[in-house]
Amino acid sequence: MTCREIEDQLPAYVSGTANGDAAAIVAHLDRCDACRSSAHAQTVARAVLRARAAQLAPIAPPGLLTRLRAQENERAAARQAPEGSFAWTRFSAFAAAVLVILTLGAVLLPVVTVRSTAVLAAQLALDHLKCFTIEGDADAAPIAQADAEAALKNDFDFSVVVPASLPEDHLQLMAVRRCLYGDGRAAHVMYRLDGAPLSLFVIPGLTRPAAELSLFGHEQIVWARGDRTYMLVARGGSREGLARVASYLQNEAK
Repeated sequence: MTCREIEDQLPAYVSGTANGDAAAIVAHLDRCDACRSSAHAQTVARAVLRARAAQLAPIAPPGLLTRLRAQENERAAARQAPEGSFAWTRFSAFAAAVLVILTLGAVLLPVVTVRSTAVLAAQLALDHLKCFTIEGDADAAPIAQADAEAALKNDFDFSVVVPASLPEDHLQLMAVRRCLYGDGRAAHVMYRLDGAPLSLFVIPGLTRPAAELSLFGHEQIVWARGDRTYMLVARGGSREGLARVASYLQNEAK
């Protein structure tokens, strides 16, 4: 069985609905790194969609289905290319849909990001969802302010004053990490407010005017201090709860 024959059968294989050729598919995957990687990507994508369908559904951008159909047409044309070329085409439209949703914020053009607070906000809203969806540490126990600041400094070389948990307002500091956006990197401070995900992004070397936006089903509050831009992101419909902690985070984050 060749790579081109495998390509169309992988979705059925990873979903457990493959026909009698399953043994041949397994044999091919055992010896082909590219197809094995594609099968793994599709398996992970399917697992993410099943586990997080409710979180992912609201942020699919308009026109996604049209773009995926166009991509499928491109894949059909790519099958005429020599064996082994353009390994990306071996991803099914199913896997491509997940990757588009989860990585859209990383592929928007940097030059557009620099000029548009709205585009930056869209990217960070998707990073907010991606980090809370894929990573598991934000589902563990809250962490201390000092530990969060040390992690950002030691692991990512960010010097950031991280606002601590605020128990009286049901705000819990859960994790920190670094995210990449179109033109650089941002410190991502992850909280839970009344149990729901809330993110504070700190972007060094970038100044944006104060703004409030609603994008991809999320509410965002943007402000600047010195040479840094701060962006607060939470799920849509939580504006009242977001307002409770926004002033606290704006005063404490430095």
